[in-house]
Amino acid sequence: VLMEQVEKIFIYLLRRRRMCPINPATIQIALSVGSAVMGYMGAKQQADAQTEQNYRMANDAQASYDRQMEMIAKREDEERVATSQAEQDIFYDARNKKATEIASSGESGVTGLSIDSILGEIDFQEGSTKTRNLTATKNTFSALKDDKTKAYTNMVSRFNALPVVNTPSFLGTALEVGSSLNRQIDFSGDAENWKIRT
Repeated sequence: VLMEQVEKIFIYLLRRRRMCPINPATIQIALSVGSAVMGYMGAKQQADAQTEQNYRMANDAQASYDRQMEMIAKREDEERVATSQAEQDIFYDARNKKATEIASSGESGVTGLSIDSILGEIDFQEGSTKTRNLTATKNTFSALKDDKTKAYTNMVSRFNALPVVNTPSFLGTALEVGSSLNRQIDFSGDAENWKIRT
């Protein structure tokens, strides 16, 4: 639409030139306005393209973060299941050891403090194994928490790295043209008397 207006001004000026001579200042005005409009349109297209690219890059960063969070959540679930299964295995193993020791003690005639000592050792081993597993589980969940933080930091870093979009201002362009013309042309009197400053 803006280009159509500029084109109409040029056509009008060309027709007017056939009827009567055109003041050089008028030609300077038309060229300055046309140049400014073309510059504005080019800057606007660049800004629109950069905005579209930033939108795609931001969506990619968010999608990558979401995928990482899903993978971490899956690993957390797997770790919970594995920890629960390990605790059950430790409990059943200790129970089987106790049953075996009680049975073999009864057959060999061992009773009293000796059997209590053996069962205490089995309980100690069970507790030690549970503690090691609990520590390993805590470490794993701590590492997964760190992975979440890294994923978030990476996403924010990608957002912050997006180039700034410099959207041109039509008002700014108009003011620039007006200021430039005011320096180049003496607008005293009628339009027929405008002169290019030297």
